[in-house]
Amino acid sequence: MGTDSIARLDIDSTGVSSGKTVIKGNSTKSRSLLLWATVATLALNFVPSQYSIVLLYPLRIFVTFFHESGHAMAAILTGGHVDYLQVFSNGEGVTYGRPPFWALWLFDSGGYIGTTISGAVLLQFASRSRWKLTLNGIGAYILVVTLLWAHNPIDNLFTLSAGVIMAAAMFAAAQFCSQAVSGFLVTFLAVQLCLNALGDLRMLFAITTATSGPIRDNDAAFMSQNYALPPVFWAVTWAGISVVILAISLRSYFRATARQGPIAK
Repeated sequence: MGTDSIARLDIDSTGVSSGKTVIKGNSTKSRSLLLWATVATLALNFVPSQYSIVLLYPLRIFVTFFHESGHAMAAILTGGHVDYLQVFSNGEGVTYGRPPFWALWLFDSGGYIGTTISGAVLLQFASRSRWKLTLNGIGAYILVVTLLWAHNPIDNLFTLSAGVIMAAAMFAAAQFCSQAVSGFLVTFLAVQLCLNALGDLRMLFAITTATSGPIRDNDAAFMSQNYALPPVFWAVTWAGISVVILAISLRSYFRATARQGPIAK
């Protein structure tokens, strides 16, 4: 009997065993993990700033890494080339790539949309209780991205170090954490990717609608340069797409966990 299942003997009305064992699936556990992961994410926003900076810093680097790898994957999947990606110690990042001209919009959109898709995919794995496998998968993804693209010879030691450390942390968690802790970690990271992508889009919207101060380089500004429409249009569009992706993922998550009800054997 696996540690994620609860077995009981099914007794009929005469008090005699019916010979069936009912296995209670992971529906309640998976949904509880999503609830607690969301609560933990929201609670972090109320931690005093002098402490939250330390607590949130690894998560900020984690999300930025997925954001930049989203740009890189968009370039590769459209037949382009990635020179390198870089994550800075302040939590910002940049990806230098050469996508086909027709795919510039996918390359520019790959950061925010790719992060949301990554979170949505993790939610699907979390709903199926493949927690340790998913942690190993996250570690492998981070390690491959790091080895392929974190090789800028100038001032890119932080990206290489952060990538290796995050990958090692995922492998270690998969190896040594219990099923319950592994499940929480996967669900928590999925929530982080989804909600931080939306939070970053909110900040991007504020930047693109600012009426004073210098215009900072950002994905929406690059889209505006390539496709004329104002940056705020792209910020709102990406936010809308992210919400749709998150809604579809949550619907699939709850449908998958609903199918994990008691099974007679």
